[in-house]
Amino acid sequence: MRTQGRVVVIGAGMAGLTAAHFLKEAGFEVVLLEQDSRPGGRIKSIKRNNDTIDVGAQFVHTNYTLTLALARTFDLESDLAKMQGADMMIRDGRFHIIPWGSVRVPAISLWSQIKMTRLFIPMLARRKHMGLEGWPNLLDLDKLELSTYTRLKLNEECLDYMVRALMLTYSMSEPEGISLAYFLRSLHMYVTTDAYCFRGGNDLLPKAIARNLDIRYDTAVERILGNGAVRGVQTSKGEIEASAVIAAVPSPALLSLYADWSAEQREFLELFAYSKMPLVLYEGELPSTISYWGGLFDRKAGHRVSFITFPHMKYDRASRARYLLAWPLGTLGEELIDLSEATVVQTVTAELRRAMPVEAASLEPVSVVRHPHTYPQYRLGMFEKLLRFKASEGKPKGLYFAGDYADGGLIEGAAQSGYQAAQRLMAG
Repeated sequence: MRTQGRVVVIGAGMAGLTAAHFLKEAGFEVVLLEQDSRPGGRIKSIKRNNDTIDVGAQFVHTNYTLTLALARTFDLESDLAKMQGADMMIRDGRFHIIPWGSVRVPAISLWSQIKMTRLFIPMLARRKHMGLEGWPNLLDLDKLELSTYTRLKLNEECLDYMVRALMLTYSMSEPEGISLAYFLRSLHMYVTTDAYCFRGGNDLLPKAIARNLDIRYDTAVERILGNGAVRGVQTSKGEIEASAVIAAVPSPALLSLYADWSAEQREFLELFAYSKMPLVLYEGELPSTISYWGGLFDRKAGHRVSFITFPHMKYDRASRARYLLAWPLGTLGEELIDLSEATVVQTVTAELRRAMPVEAASLEPVSVVRHPHTYPQYRLGMFEKLLRFKASEGKPKGLYFAGDYADGGLIEGAAQSGYQAAQRLMAG
């Protein structure tokens, strides 16, 4: 056993679980604190009538090297299923089917589809830097705002029916204010990888990692203790001493945990944001004509729900054809996140039935899942601020940062950030 003392990891999402796993493997005493009653964070699956429905993270991409390695470690690789790969877009009341990975979108004109190829020029020129480790090489593109760039280089049609669609489905944010660098990374993943999920629910992996760890559930961390160097944490159940702390929570939740952030650290923590929303699960009889997993609504037609997904179409025989998930992102998600469940259901149901009256006719709401931190928003200029924030690690001494915001979002970004934090702690 190591003699350096106890390590406390805050948060049992994928970042915290990965950090704790590798520290324990290296012989450290690790205590993981989680305010919820389960592991996984935004990776969440629910059981309903023997069906498993992911109500959080949806994808495991083929470039998720660490995530897939962990799946092999915990004998879960055989549970992976390839997603069926068809989406739908509504425009002018018409439904247009889009195969997974396709850059040909029938909802837009041929001229606009040709214009879309202009986005591949900067993406291909920087293709070596489109992975998680490529941040420092994209700072010039991080100074270009996505919606402005699209209007200047392409047109409004490309913005509304291609760029906006990809941003909503991949990073759950509108293109306004988003960095071009981040969008190109999303586009690169979309066209170069396949998507998988776990048949037993995507929370199989965090649950498997959690079984071997000392996790204190229903324990909220209120403050990181120490002045210049950490000495532990104050929790809702008392103090816990530690020689090092890994804070593996979304960056907005990190701000209140320590009083003496530097000016540079505080600037990042105050500016960096996550999209938020209450996800609504419906159940009922669905038309047999549904042939796609995800559907995007037409913002130009005034629809405010961003998109919907049909769990039974996620992969072959995924579930019974009885469920629909409605995703109110952007402004609507911000408006609804803290309102009552009745208000959320009433608002989302009205939007859903206006957009898809046939599909939604018999559906009834059965669950609301609130996501106050769905996905990090890499807004204009945030790559550089993030790099400076990561470089500030060590102030206070013994505090390490992990979280999907630190390494590009998604399950893999969270896992990589946890692994890297554990490696830095072991090296220090």
